[in-house]
Amino acid sequence: MGMCSRQERIQKDIDVVIQKSRAEKDCLFADFRYSDSTFTFTYLGGPKSCPYSFADNTYVSSSENDEDVLVTTEPIPVIFHQIATGVKTK
Repeated sequence: MGMCSRQERIQKDIDVVIQKSRAEKDCLFADFRYSDSTFTFTYLGGPKSCPYSFADNTYVSSSENDEDVLVTTEPIPVIFHQIATGVKTK
């Protein structure tokens, strides 16, 4: 599996998440931006809006707390589900 197919899979995951989020009336996510290998969005489901960013589908961090970084290899749709439900992974 080459780098190209990994990038294609990540782009497909991002497209799916954005489409599903826009289709939901009460979506918890907004302000989607994707450039190079960074995908950013805002989570609206907490006491205040919190921007997050991904790099290469591996690191997820909140700009509200830069020290709380989630390191995962889960696909982007799974990460969105974890954030929305409050599930933490190792």
